[in-house]
Amino acid sequence: MKLLDITIKDLIQSSRNRTIFFFMFVVPIGISLLFMIMFGGASDDEGFQLPTISVIIVNLDEGRLPNQVVPSLAVGNEEPGGSPGIEESGSMGEVLVQLLQSDVFAGLMEVTESASVESARSTVDNQEAGVAVILPTNFTDSLIQPGVTSDVELYRDPTLTISPLIVEAIIGQILDNFDAAKIGMDVTMGQLGAAGLALNATLVQEIVEEFTAAFSQQDGSGGGEIVFVSVQPLPGADEESNLLSEIVGIIMGGMMVFFAFYTAAAAMETILSEEERGTLARLFTTPTSHRTILGGKALAGVITLTIQITVLLSFGALVMNVDWGAPASVLLAALGIILIAAATGLFLVSMMKNTRQGGVIFGGVLTMTGMLGLIPVFTAGVPNQPEALKIVSLIVPQGWAMRNLTLAMDGATVQEMLPVFGGIMIWTLAFTFIGQHQMRKRFA
Repeated sequence: MKLLDITIKDLIQSSRNRTIFFFMFVVPIGISLLFMIMFGGASDDEGFQLPTISVIIVNLDEGRLPNQVVPSLAVGNEEPGGSPGIEESGSMGEVLVQLLQSDVFAGLMEVTESASVESARSTVDNQEAGVAVILPTNFTDSLIQPGVTSDVELYRDPTLTISPLIVEAIIGQILDNFDAAKIGMDVTMGQLGAAGLALNATLVQEIVEEFTAAFSQQDGSGGGEIVFVSVQPLPGADEESNLLSEIVGIIMGGMMVFFAFYTAAAAMETILSEEERGTLARLFTTPTSHRTILGGKALAGVITLTIQITVLLSFGALVMNVDWGAPASVLLAALGIILIAAATGLFLVSMMKNTRQGGVIFGGVLTMTGMLGLIPVFTAGVPNQPEALKIVSLIVPQGWAMRNLTLAMDGATVQEMLPVFGGIMIWTLAFTFIGQHQMRKRFA
């Protein structure tokens, strides 16, 4: 009963401090809402839309296709026998330009042509276009003549990230399909030459026509279509999943972990504030053990953290449509945040001499360790991340709490989360032992 009395007293005292509520609820929810607004709202119907990138093409191709070859490519997602609008073309450069200007890419790119390389580059430099595609003069020759090579230049706006990579991937896939015909020609003529058959101009012309016409009609799979773009959900992901909710979820989860440690430290700081006011000394004169007194204050911090985490998780799920994961996994992640944050708060307060040091500890130590622990949040979505980034975040307790929550959000089971939760318990037990030892030594 003494422990509960001390706990209730601390909860009532903390409830009178409006600053605590500001950092418990207002700041993490406000930051998450800000990111939601920045990304365009949280409508599941609309989802996350990539902006259309402006592409400018300079076709310097001077080559000509054989007269008998009339490219007419069928692109995926068209009706059988349909065409994306590619007309009869005299060069592979014209084929590529018409393909990129077809309706199949209209949702990704806005393609225009330019006759000058300098003008195209200047347009990109002035941020009037995102990417300039420059086709060389021997583009067609490099695709139909043996031993001829060429380079397609992509000149991009360095301030853009995702869109130019998409354009580069599309161009690369188209060129890979073009190269397939070239490789077939080279292999065929090489085999005929090795067999002792004389390769005259007429035979070479026939081989070029056959492979170019065959490529123009099918993709080699027998389907008669070349699928350049196919949008699929991630393995195991629901096709209806909202990318925006995932982004907001990881941001809100990071803010929840970040400010939970502030809440725990502020709750434990009542030990020092009561010491300075003299009320703690009077409490020690009663027949109440130090363990009971410190335990009551620690329990008040745990209850405060439980309320904070519950409110933030509920707000994220009900208002922001965040999928935190399976209930059991989310419960384990929330328990990990509460335990490690409370233990860290006790440890930090045990090292402080007075409340005046709170600004340095809270503003310096917790901010620095929080930023390290939230590295996975700041780098979310960055491709080819170094494995060292994930390891660096685990040198601070916030990193373990965030890793546990991320696993739950990724659909991990309780069994899969146990190794990380075990790491959290090691941090918790170590900080709790050191904090209690320092406190008992201080108030002995």
